[in-house]
Amino acid sequence: MAEIVTIEKALWALSVLLTAGLFALLLYRKNYRVYPYFFTYVLITLMQSPVLLATYRVWGFDSPASTNIAWGVQGLVIAARALAVAEICRRVMGMYRGIWALAWRMLLAIAGLVLLYSWAVARPRWQAAILNSDRGIELAIAGVIVMVFLFAQHYEIEVAPADRYLAIGFLLFSCFTVLNNTLLEGWLERYETLWNLFGTLAFMASLLLWIWAVRETQEEGSWQPEMLPGVAYCTLAPEINLRLKTLNEELGKFWYAEAKKH
Repeated sequence: MAEIVTIEKALWALSVLLTAGLFALLLYRKNYRVYPYFFTYVLITLMQSPVLLATYRVWGFDSPASTNIAWGVQGLVIAARALAVAEICRRVMGMYRGIWALAWRMLLAIAGLVLLYSWAVARPRWQAAILNSDRGIELAIAGVIVMVFLFAQHYEIEVAPADRYLAIGFLLFSCFTVLNNTLLEGWLERYETLWNLFGTLAFMASLLLWIWAVRETQEEGSWQPEMLPGVAYCTLAPEINLRLKTLNEELGKFWYAEAKKH
């Protein structure tokens, strides 16, 4: 067990260095303008470690004050991560204003329901509510990212490579966090050390994907769909109408045949 703790500390230090490198890369490439919420999430994550170290130095590791601060900072990280994922969804679907208007309302409603449920089942321990919220929001994040990818594939929407790698990083981390928190809740005392180790490994894998995603300067999206020339619509409209008419006739024959059978 002592060896695991030593390895976990080394990986934690490496993850802090990777986070600092990601933060510096966002500044150097000026990608904080393109991904302001993701930049905020990285900044809060980077500040989490020194805040916790200062807290433990002042109040000790097992004090109630340290526990409250640690879980409070974790809640802030979760909220920032959710906003960063919403930012990526907006970059993919933002050009379709009607779809995005529905999507962001659904995301907000899901987040509200998750927080309400987590608080209800965890009373009076608000730390447990944050753990449940973490698992619920990460599960929602994973589901949202999968739906965005399916939406983009179905409607042949081109997703920028940076957005894709950022989303995959969040998806990887969210899926692992859901599994990890579920195991932690079931075997809290025996699994706590391994929970920290596996969580650090998953976060490092996501960090490597995010660093690769923002290694180059990204262009800000205009959120406007690329329209075809007017002549193209004049050419395509009759063909589309003919296909719709043919589909309507085929469906009419099908339902007529079904009605005769019955």
